[in-house]
Amino acid sequence: MPLRDSHQPGTPSWVDLATTDVEGALDFYAAVLGWEYERDPTGEINYVMAVVNGRPAAGVFDMPPEMLDEGVPPCWNVYITVADADEFAARVAAAGGAVMRPPVDVPEPGPNAAGRMVIAADPTGAVFCTWAPIAAIGAGVVNAPGAFTWAEVATHDNDTASAFYGELFGWDAGTMEGVPEGPTVFTLDGAPVASTSMAPPPGVPPHWRVSFGVSDVDAVCAEATARGGNVIVPPFDWGPGRMATLVDPAGAAFDLVTLTDWPA
Repeated sequence: MPLRDSHQPGTPSWVDLATTDVEGALDFYAAVLGWEYERDPTGEINYVMAVVNGRPAAGVFDMPPEMLDEGVPPCWNVYITVADADEFAARVAAAGGAVMRPPVDVPEPGPNAAGRMVIAADPTGAVFCTWAPIAAIGAGVVNAPGAFTWAEVATHDNDTASAFYGELFGWDAGTMEGVPEGPTVFTLDGAPVASTSMAPPPGVPPHWRVSFGVSDVDAVCAEATARGGNVIVPPFDWGPGRMATLVDPAGAAFDLVTLTDWPA
């Protein structure tokens, strides 16, 4: 089980779901990904932690009014670890992006903040978050069934996005081995950390996508359909394994992947 006690700056390290139906989402993902949950016992923090093998794996929360007012649909958010949230925010505009929400401490039960967060958009319009850990590192388990496995940005301009993320996070852009016409693969110190995806269809803005590991993509797709989800891209074989794209009952899209060899 690939456990994490820290994440190198520049690494996607957390995902959470903004939804219009938290309780429905909790039931759905418990059935599909085998999640258990932890809630703030005081009831003061409206954020539910998904747990895999006793480790934090993802978050679920009610969409705030500002997201609803802007017409944002239920969606998964990607967080990338940074050493200093304020220093990161100061560099976004110069790289061609925009800070959507300035640095803010995120509370957790107890005396310390969980971390310091920034919400930003790249020059092509894809929104993402960064996380400067204080009491919480992000995911404590990755690259395993039930856990966050991969993140990719769907954009119409790979070159502009690659230059932006390279400048801010030190990512190098390359291609998948043996697939020169495939997606751009971002590496950090030689290790793959994220990639680009297919350009979004007409009417869908650039965005970040998330993948979760499962032991059997086909079986999980059948379970998801029975639980009110929809399979958008049926299971197919792909390089390192087998994957599919789904939407949950509230409309948030995500990918499933079964890998032949799970990475460390």
